[in-house]
Amino acid sequence: MSGAAGIPVAADGAHVVAAPAPRRGGMRRELLRKSFHMSSMALPLFAWAAPRTLGLAVLLPLAVTAVVVDSVRLRFRGPRYLFLRATRTMLRHHERRGFAGATYMAVAYAAALAVFPQPIAVAGMLYNALGDAMAALVGKRFGRHRTAWGKSWEGYAAGMATSLAVGFAVPGIPPAAAVIGAVAASTLEFLPLPLDDNVRVTLGGALACWLAATLL
Repeated sequence: MSGAAGIPVAADGAHVVAAPAPRRGGMRRELLRKSFHMSSMALPLFAWAAPRTLGLAVLLPLAVTAVVVDSVRLRFRGPRYLFLRATRTMLRHHERRGFAGATYMAVAYAAALAVFPQPIAVAGMLYNALGDAMAALVGKRFGRHRTAWGKSWEGYAAGMATSLAVGFAVPGIPPAAAVIGAVAASTLEFLPLPLDDNVRVTLGGALACWLAATLL
């Protein structure tokens, strides 16, 4: 039954606390962000199909360009206005006064391919492109058991399952390394750590996967 304010109440008058329904506007923005996020899987697929030198020849200039564009728009009013006009619906608040997530992503992808073996670098990029995206979308839409910092356990499980699938799908990664990499990537996305999640998921997941493949 419902009280006078439309709040569900039990028969004894105690309020029943229900998980809030996701706001449509917030879900629409998340869909826009994560559709872009998932489209970034084109870069690891290219990095897998192309020779390593060609992959670096594309990803490194892309990362440098992203850093330059963000630096310019943060310093100068005109470029900042144009940038925000085009991307405002997708940006989070902190990205309007700092580097955008896409810039961190470009840098992390280039660094992964430069540092790690090709299969592990590709897995690290896909942890971010797919695992992070699924965690956010499932958590936003279906998350009911939330942490103090706002993430949901449902989102964590979805990110973990997706990252596991990624690790097992990429040839050349041992099963134990696939599991450890997925656990690391999804946990780094889940925890409220200061470093941008595009960096910590991509590079942290790849590092854990590489260490497991090397040591186990």
